[in-house]
Amino acid sequence: MRLKAVYIRGFKSFAFPTKMNIDAGITAIVGPNGSGKSNIVDAIRWLFGEQSMKSIRADNREDVIFAGSEKNPPANAAEVKLFFETDEGLITVGREVTRDGLSHYLLNNKPARLKDIKELFKGTGVGKELYSIVGQGQVDKVITASPYELRSLIEEAAGTAIYKEKKKEAMSKLAQTEANLERVEDILFELGKQRKSLYLKAKRAEKYLEYQDSLSRLKKHYYGNILRIEKETLKTHETERKRIAEELKTIQKKLIEEEAHWSALRQEFSEMDKEIESFTQLLEEYKKRQNDLLELKEMYSRRLSDKENKLIEVSTKLDSLKEEIEKLGKRKEELKMISDSMIREIEEKENQLRSMEQERDEIVRKYSEKEKDWLKEQERHNTIAKRINRIEAELEKLEGVREDATRRLNLIKSQIDSKSDRFETLKEEIESLASQGRESTEKQKELERNISAAKEQLKSNETELEDLKEKLAQLNDTLRRAQIERTTLEKQQEEYQGFSRAVREIFKRKETFESLIDVVANVVNVPEAFETAISVLLGGHMQDIVVEDANTAKRIVDFLKMNKIGRATLLPLDLLQSNFREDLTVKNHPGFIAFAARAVSVDRKYSIIPEYLFGNAIIVRSLDDAIDIRRKTAFRGRIVSVDGQLLSAGGSITGGYLGDSVRSDLISRKRRIQFLAEKEKTLRRDIQLVQKDIQRRKDDIIELRGYIRVLQEELNEVVSKGAAINRMIHELLKTADALENELEELMKLEEEYTAKLNTSQEKRKELSSEFQDLMKEKSSLEERMSRFSEELKKEKQKLESIQNNIIDSKLYLASLYEKKEQYSKELSELTQRKRDNQEQISILSRELSQLEADSERLRRQVNEQNRELESLKKETQSLFDSIRYQREGKEERFSKLQEVESGINVLKEKREKKRENLHQIELLIQETKMRVEQISRELEGIDVSDIPVLERGEIENIKSELDDVLNKLKFLGTVDLDAIEEYKLVDADYQELSNQKADLEKARQKLIELIDKTDSEARTIFMNTYQKINSSFAKYIQELFEGGEGEIRLMPSEDLLEAGLEISVRRPGRKFQKLQLMSGGEKALVGIALVFALLSIKPSPFYVLDEVDAPLDDFNADRFRRMLQRHAGDTQFLVVTHNKIVMESASVLHGITMTDGVSKIIPVEFNALESIMG
Repeated sequence: MRLKAVYIRGFKSFAFPTKMNIDAGITAIVGPNGSGKSNIVDAIRWLFGEQSMKSIRADNREDVIFAGSEKNPPANAAEVKLFFETDEGLITVGREVTRDGLSHYLLNNKPARLKDIKELFKGTGVGKELYSIVGQGQVDKVITASPYELRSLIEEAAGTAIYKEKKKEAMSKLAQTEANLERVEDILFELGKQRKSLYLKAKRAEKYLEYQDSLSRLKKHYYGNILRIEKETLKTHETERKRIAEELKTIQKKLIEEEAHWSALRQEFSEMDKEIESFTQLLEEYKKRQNDLLELKEMYSRRLSDKENKLIEVSTKLDSLKEEIEKLGKRKEELKMISDSMIREIEEKENQLRSMEQERDEIVRKYSEKEKDWLKEQERHNTIAKRINRIEAELEKLEGVREDATRRLNLIKSQIDSKSDRFETLKEEIESLASQGRESTEKQKELERNISAAKEQLKSNETELEDLKEKLAQLNDTLRRAQIERTTLEKQQEEYQGFSRAVREIFKRKETFESLIDVVANVVNVPEAFETAISVLLGGHMQDIVVEDANTAKRIVDFLKMNKIGRATLLPLDLLQSNFREDLTVKNHPGFIAFAARAVSVDRKYSIIPEYLFGNAIIVRSLDDAIDIRRKTAFRGRIVSVDGQLLSAGGSITGGYLGDSVRSDLISRKRRIQFLAEKEKTLRRDIQLVQKDIQRRKDDIIELRGYIRVLQEELNEVVSKGAAINRMIHELLKTADALENELEELMKLEEEYTAKLNTSQEKRKELSSEFQDLMKEKSSLEERMSRFSEELKKEKQKLESIQNNIIDSKLYLASLYEKKEQYSKELSELTQRKRDNQEQISILSRELSQLEADSERLRRQVNEQNRELESLKKETQSLFDSIRYQREGKEERFSKLQEVESGINVLKEKREKKRENLHQIELLIQETKMRVEQISRELEGIDVSDIPVLERGEIENIKSELDDVLNKLKFLGTVDLDAIEEYKLVDADYQELSNQKADLEKARQKLIELIDKTDSEARTIFMNTYQKINSSFAKYIQELFEGGEGEIRLMPSEDLLEAGLEISVRRPGRKFQKLQLMSGGEKALVGIALVFALLSIKPSPFYVLDEVDAPLDDFNADRFRRMLQRHAGDTQFLVVTHNKIVMESASVLHGITMTDGVSKIIPVEFNALESIMG
């Protein structure tokens, strides 16, 4: 990276844009006091972010902006730019501030941050607070800086600042990682407890679901088969009931037939004697009584059947409740046993937990004692390690001193040889300067000619620019007039100006009349050539209003009447009729132009309007043509000439002068608006073209002015070079005289470095012996510490193991407490359910007793009816016997009647038996249906269509398994099914956090390794750089103080990377003294020695030294000059000086002058001057 130029505009005294080229070697800035030399240095410091106004000799921020003078106005902004040449290309760095307080940085002319600029120059030594820019009177501040400020200079030269940033970033990441790790461990601890608790719940829930699955499967197979069997049984019962019902129906049918037969036989006996009749009547009464008794019996039987059905239902419920109470009792006993067992287990676990906590406390106490012993050993180890590091540093330093002394001796010898050759080269340099002077004169003449030609071209471009600006103003004026006229016409059209009041009022309320279209003048489009003719034909019809239908027209008329606004003509499209008919005889006349209805254009949906308005009216060229057509043809329509002369259908002629106002009437308004709109577009295109021409002329003028300014600057440079060449030749002659003095000084330095080399060898032997002793002690300590670490590790592992056991026990206890609570809750619920069931049993028992009593009462009534029927049967038999005895003559017939009566009685007995059988079958069907319904409730929601058919033995086995699963479910107690999902979620979080913890631990280890590696590399680089800089500093002190000694010492610190630095200097024959007690010249020499020591290790791209040689006498100034020349090949120097000795080292000299309060630069290139002078 090389600094090519400095650009300043509006900064302090540099009011105008000023560019100063920087040479590859030494560039000197000279000029009288107050001319603005130091303002260049302030500008560079300000660009690199200097915030202290005092450091750049200002009171406030606005002081950096040119304040103005008698002849020059104040600047609005201050801008500074530096141009750098790199391997990648040209880099521009800049800063600009305005009077309104806006400030921004630029990187390659793009907005950037100060941080970006600092990042670009990091490690180069360039910056407002570093050693590359030494302001006026600040050279002694470099050496009087604090130990830590000095350290920062060494770090910048060493390039360890980047390691510090890496370490800082790594430490920040490490702190964040450790915080995250601690947070993750806390969360993991809590999640671990929650996870173990949920694990037990989840396992119970999984068992519950497993048992539920088995229960569902077993229920499906067991109840499915039971349901199949019961349905088959129900089907059998229903078949049997159907069979008995059929048999009962057959018996009833036969009974009816027999009773009919009996009635017929009885009719035969009706003709018998009265006695037989009386017997028959009595027999009839017996028969009626028998039927009544049978009906009563049937009624009581039905009631008995209902009661027995209800009795079966209540008995079933009662048995079910008793069975459930028995099961609840067993479950209650089980729960009591489980609860007692759990209480004993809880007491046992609590005792174990207390024992483990006591053991943990004892281990913690022992661990703490051992840890204290380990820390003492660690402290001793650190002390020895620090001492070893210091000895290593001293040994390395002594080795560096030895190498440096040897190198310096060789360097001194080589310098003696090189300076002898210097005098011969001086003549060649003077001759070269003379040659450059002649070339400069020729170039000056050529530049003057180029400037004159450029000014002529500039004047021509400025004249053309003024002409274009005038043309632009005319176009803008024309455009403005056209816009005003168009706006006025559009407003007139929108407001219907020129139309009657009635028309305006109607269109103000356009939203009220949805089918309102527009006036004829706006609907009809008329070519410009026919505007006069069409307007004459239309006359007042131009204000006719077009509407879509007659209803709208009627509404508008009503509106005008009601509001008393006026009258209007309305054209409803649904009523209009065409009056147009083309007369072919007139089309051939030479004066004929067009039919008026076809000369205009309208929207297709309004095509009827022109035909209605114009009829067959025609347009001709002149009034003569109109008259000629009327005379020669039979055409009787209206004829109008192009200039507006009208021949009516009746023959009257209307004509005369219309004037120019016809062009702005209602017909031409719309066309005029369109014309003006097109004109505006054309004018805007012309304006854009003229603006482009103006911009091109402006660009040409700016380019020419820049070209002239560049030529003028080149001319100034050439003139300055010619003036400076003679001064350079004079200075070169003085240089030869100083060479002899330098050779004498080099001989003295050779003797001093030989003595210094011998002293360092003795000190090295002493430190080596101490180093060996300390290393042995350190090794012994490390062995003891290793043993301590192993013991501590084992104790810690044991502690962690016990702690985990304690956590597990607490979690297990928590689960036991939770299960105990669940069992207690279940026991309470069982007790309540048992109490409820017992109450229900009591209610059902009372209901059962009542049902049994009712059933017994009904049975007695049925039996009583049976007994009475049996008695009636015997009486009937006795009556038959009496009749037989009394009517022996009729015995045969009576026997037949008796036989039929006996048959009827047999059938009635069969009927009663079948009814009893049917009743029993119905009871069985009802019981079966109740069982089917109960089983169906058990199987609700379960599909049993695919279950296998099982045998009775298999069903009994499944029943045993079912009871076993139910008992297991009872033992599980209450479970939380959500625990499974909760455990999965918690376990997933636990696993994820465990992975995060592992990642964080890996990251922490890597960060620790990175920090250790960074520290190690930084220490090595810092020590190497420090030793080199210290050696160079000693060399320059010895050179500048003629045998003096200088040293940069590391101050004691636990961490080498945080140790401060201090400077010690001893003049020949004196003791080391404080730098504050030195004179200004001595402080300047020490500061120069430090800057050049830093330069020798890692040169900054450029150095800015502002009058650092001011306190020096000529002898020391000459030494300073030689040092500049020696390093001019390694870096660039920008030196502000008044010293002629220092000036002679510069290859480019920039003279600063001030005119009317404004600083200006006059450059002189000595290399060019040497070539001129030959």
